[in-house]
Amino acid sequence: MPRTPSRGRNRALVLSLVTATTGAAVLMPVVSAQAAPNAAALTATVYKVVQEGLTADAAATLAKNAGVGNALRPDGSFAFTDEKRFGRVPAKAVSRGVDESGQATLSEAVDFDALGQITTISDDEALRRAKSILSVPKGYGAVPSVDHTQVDQSDARGKVIRSVNLDTTVSYQLTLGGVPVVGPGAKQRASFAGDGSVVQLSQAVRQVEASDKVEIISPEQAQAACIQLYGAKVRQNTPVLGYYAPALSAVRGSGQGTVGALLPHYICQPTGQLSTDSKYLGKTVSAAPSLAPTVALKASGNGRTVSASAGVRGGSAPYSYSWASSSVALDDPKTAEIRYSGQPRDLATAFTETLTVTVTDANGLTTTAHVDLPNLKGDASATGVQGGNGGALATNGIEQTVDEWQCAQDSANGFKSVIQSKGHTVSFDFRGASAFEKDFKDKNQNGWDASYVDKVDAQWYTGHGWSGGFTFKGNHDDTSITPADARWGDDNLEWLQLESCEVLKDTNGAHDYFGRWGKSFQGLHLMNGFDTSAYCLNGGTGARFANYLFPEKFLWWTVRPALTVQQAWASMANDLEPSGVRWRSMSPATTGWVTNLGDHYWGQGSVGPDIRPGSTTSPLIGYVSVSGVV
Repeated sequence: MPRTPSRGRNRALVLSLVTATTGAAVLMPVVSAQAAPNAAALTATVYKVVQEGLTADAAATLAKNAGVGNALRPDGSFAFTDEKRFGRVPAKAVSRGVDESGQATLSEAVDFDALGQITTISDDEALRRAKSILSVPKGYGAVPSVDHTQVDQSDARGKVIRSVNLDTTVSYQLTLGGVPVVGPGAKQRASFAGDGSVVQLSQAVRQVEASDKVEIISPEQAQAACIQLYGAKVRQNTPVLGYYAPALSAVRGSGQGTVGALLPHYICQPTGQLSTDSKYLGKTVSAAPSLAPTVALKASGNGRTVSASAGVRGGSAPYSYSWASSSVALDDPKTAEIRYSGQPRDLATAFTETLTVTVTDANGLTTTAHVDLPNLKGDASATGVQGGNGGALATNGIEQTVDEWQCAQDSANGFKSVIQSKGHTVSFDFRGASAFEKDFKDKNQNGWDASYVDKVDAQWYTGHGWSGGFTFKGNHDDTSITPADARWGDDNLEWLQLESCEVLKDTNGAHDYFGRWGKSFQGLHLMNGFDTSAYCLNGGTGARFANYLFPEKFLWWTVRPALTVQQAWASMANDLEPSGVRWRSMSPATTGWVTNLGDHYWGQGSVGPDIRPGSTTSPLIGYVSVSGVV
C-alpha cells in the first residue's frame, strides 16, 4: 500500500522489475508464473552465513563513525536511540501532581518556540551521511528511501493545526542477487537531526557469500502453500521470490550464531475483502521444501487435560518448539512434548480447543501444524504446513486474537516475560477465542473494560485491524472494537499498544485518525499503533518493546537508559518492522499543550497527568501525534 504523499518526500532507487508487497514499500522482483512445459527447473542461490551480525570491534567502529555510543546487542545487532532527541517533541516542565492511584506525575507542555526552530537536513545530505556510516555488507544490494519522523497537532475536533518534521531518516531494503531480503535479520536505518548528527541508528544483517544453487518450486505451487497458510477464503495474488532473514542469533556479540544459511522463500500476497489477513505483509513459504522441516503432530484430550507430541524430519537441527492453545496462555516449553489443562473462558457453550505447534530449524525455517479437540476430548493428528514466518500484529494486560500464528504468541509471551522479570504484574492474559471484545468495550455500553483493559496501566493487543478498529474471534457482544465502543482511561489505563494493521491510519491526508479515536481518550495517555500494515514477527515484538521501557546493559557498558513509552514503540518498530512501515503514537493535550508524549513506564522516569474531557484541572483541548517510517 503506497504511503500518503502528504507525509513528506520519499526517494527510492527502484529495480527494473518490481512489485510492492501488501502494505509496505518493499520492492520485489517478479518470478514468472508461466513456465512452459518441459522447461528447465527454477533455481535460486543459497547464501552461506559467514558472520552473524557485528562483533564488539565492528560495533565500536560503527559507533565511532556515527559519533554515537556503542549500542551492540548480544545477538550481534546494533540499536542506538538518542533518548533525549529521537522522536522527542520539545517540551518544558509546567507542574507536578498525582494520578488516580496517588503516583507522582509531571506535566510537560509542548515548547512551540523550540518546535518551530527545528530544521532538517536535505534528502541528498541524509543519503550521503547514511552511506558514509552504514556500509552495505559484501554481496548485498541496497535500495534506500528517505522520510521523516513527524509530529502532528490537532484541536479537540481533530482539525490539524500544524505538522513538523523532526528529523531525516534513511532506511534500506536489502537485496541478494537482486532479490529482496525480508525479516528482522535484514535491517539498516539511520535518522539525522538538523545538524547532521545521528539520533537513531540500527543495523542487523549477516555477512554471507553465495553457495550452491537449489531447485525451487513454481509460483503456482507456492500459491497453493499460501492458501494452506491463510485458508481458502483469503484470495491470493501470485507470490514473489525473496530471502527470509530471521532475527540474529549471536552470543555476546561473538559473530557466531545458529543460522548457517539464508534460503529462498516466496512471500504470499493475500488480497481481497474476505479477510483482514490481507492487510498484513505476506507470510513466507519455503521455496525449497526439501531443505525445510516438516512436523507431525499428535494430541489427545480427556475433557480437562491435553497431551501432545511433535515429530520433525528435514531441515537443519537444532529445532525449537513453540506451542499455542486457543484457550489458555501456555508457558511455551521448548520441547517436543507438552501436557496442559485447557481453560475455556466461556463455559456456558460448547467449544473447540485448538492446539498449534510451530517448529523452527537452525536456519529460521518454520513448519506449523494444528489439531482441533472438541470440548478438549478425543484424539487428533496433523501434518505441518511449511512456512509461516511473518504475517501482516505496572499492572498489565495481554489479549491476542490470532493464536494460530506463532508470531502473535511470541509477541504476547515476550511482553509478559519482560514485564514480569522487572517485578511488574500481568493481571490477565487472554489468547485466541478467549480474548473478548467486551474486555475493551466501555462499561457504559455493557462492556467490561473497567474490570480488564481499563483496570491496568498498560495493555498489549495483537490481532487484525483496519482504520476503523481491531478484531476478535469470538462474539462477545460482537467481533470488533470501533472508536464508538471505546472510552479508555476514565478508570486507569495509561498506555495502549495495538500491534495491528492501520488502526492509526491517515486515510485522507488530513490526519483523520485524530477525529476517529479522539473520544476514546478519557484519561488514556498514549495509543501506540500503525498507520500502515504491520508485520507479525516470529521472535516477538512484545519483548523488544518492553525491554526498551527499562535500562539496558551489555558486557561492560550501558547501552542506553530507559526510553519513553512512545520512543520504545518507535524503536521496536525501527528494529524489527520492514522498510515502509509507518508507526504512530497519539496523545491527548490539555491547557498549555501539556501532553503525555514524554511518559516513561512507572518507576523509570516522569509520567504526565490524566487528561480528560470536561476536567477542571486537565481538560482536553486537542491531540498530538508522532510518527515515523521504518
